[in-house]
Amino acid sequence: MNIKPIDTLIKDKSEAKNELSSMLKFHIKKPLIALFIDKELSEIEERNLVAILDGAKDLDATVIAIADTNSEIFSNVKVMEYNRMNRHYLLEAADIALVFSFTDVEELLANGIIPISQERPEVKDYDPNHETGNAFIYKNASPWSVFAALVRAVETFKFPYDWKHIIRQGLI
Repeated sequence: MNIKPIDTLIKDKSEAKNELSSMLKFHIKKPLIALFIDKELSEIEERNLVAILDGAKDLDATVIAIADTNSEIFSNVKVMEYNRMNRHYLLEAADIALVFSFTDVEELLANGIIPISQERPEVKDYDPNHETGNAFIYKNASPWSVFAALVRAVETFKFPYDWKHIIRQGLI
């Protein structure tokens, strides 16, 4: 996989975010949280996602889902039809992604997207004291645990040096 230098990746991400913002009308200074839903979610995953997205509407962030369905799950977020071009747009522009068991985390990291994930081999929880980690890990799949990790990510996004460092950790 060809990995871009960090400064080029961040510059390209900013440009892609500007383009997507023009298409979907959202504020580019807020973190862009992506949901890549390319598999059917279980009933429990759907219930949890509804609760998480209900809380996410009060975060200072933009949430965009790319999905094959227009389910009421996504009533609080912008939705793009799942196709190759839209997936490419969102991979290029997103800052954060909520990760599911079927998500390709390495692809997200290579595109400078910081995962919100359960523990898995590809990710390490961000530790601001030691400046280590490439993701925000939740301990269990409850909506509150996921939401806590999401809040940590959105708050950390406000610190450009730290955010750049997390992206760099994901490229290593």
